[in-house]
Amino acid sequence: MLIKDNFDEALKFSESTNEFLSHYQIPASPVNYSVTYLHISKRNEKLTAELERHVQTFQEVDLTFIEGLFEKYISNSHIIDRQILEPIEKSLTSTLEKINLQVDSAKAATSNLIKAKKALSKHEHHKSMQNIVAFLMKNITFSQQQHTDLSLDLTRTCGEVNFLKSKLQASRNEVIVDSLTGLYNRRGCDIKLKELDIEQVHSSLAIDIDHFKNLNDQFGQVIGDRVIQRIAKVITSSISDNDIAVRFGGEEFVVVMVNKTKTQAHQVAENIRLAISQLKLMQRDSKAYLPNISVSIGVVQREEELNWAAIFEQANTALYQAKNSGRNRSVCL
Repeated sequence: MLIKDNFDEALKFSESTNEFLSHYQIPASPVNYSVTYLHISKRNEKLTAELERHVQTFQEVDLTFIEGLFEKYISNSHIIDRQILEPIEKSLTSTLEKINLQVDSAKAATSNLIKAKKALSKHEHHKSMQNIVAFLMKNITFSQQQHTDLSLDLTRTCGEVNFLKSKLQASRNEVIVDSLTGLYNRRGCDIKLKELDIEQVHSSLAIDIDHFKNLNDQFGQVIGDRVIQRIAKVITSSISDNDIAVRFGGEEFVVVMVNKTKTQAHQVAENIRLAISQLKLMQRDSKAYLPNISVSIGVVQREEELNWAAIFEQANTALYQAKNSGRNRSVCL
């Protein structure tokens, strides 16, 4: 059967993928596994060619190179879903539907044969026919059990495919989401921006935590990370689902206000700033409150001649104006 061949082939690719990762001592994370599986199965010719050239040149493969391949060939597409998991899932679903139809037909045939057996049992001269009916019932029952066993196996396989799909989604999130805050990272921001029509009205906020280095130096990185997490939560709760919140690096954040004017964006910026200034953060061990936290924010609206890089640069210029004006304020440019 076609599905059996595909499944056996997938198992073979999976084993070879694990061998490859083990040989180069690469952890079998979703990112590393996805890249290697595509290489082993030759589903992406360009990825395979680049990896083979790298091996021939350097005789080794490291995490940095694998992550680069993932970013280049996988992270901005759904190639694994489309070329690997979706075809297998569709084949499995189709086969299961056919098996279930066969089981239903077998059940109907069994029911009719039971009725025939009861009717024939009343007449001795139909003994030979009774034997035929018993033979058919025995074989149909055996066939039903085979179908049931196969259906269970394929159902388990469907579950494994769904598990792999969830792992794949997790690997995508690893690449585009900041692990500390859950906001998009720069790469994730770039991907989300490609989904927007830049010709529409958009605004951007550049947000920076005031005196964050002093806070980090005084209380340590663990406390600094918690402050960043709390501010990220304030930002997320202050914007709409359509807006794009990004941890741009360190204590810097960017928010793309989708289809919002500078006036609307400035109002959101003020809501964020005021909410952060009212935070009362306490150290768990000492029960002592941290100094008041504040942010400075630059606000800019996209003009016709601006691309995203220029928009962010202008927002950053407005941010520095806010810093130079005394901090804990938002400035529109």
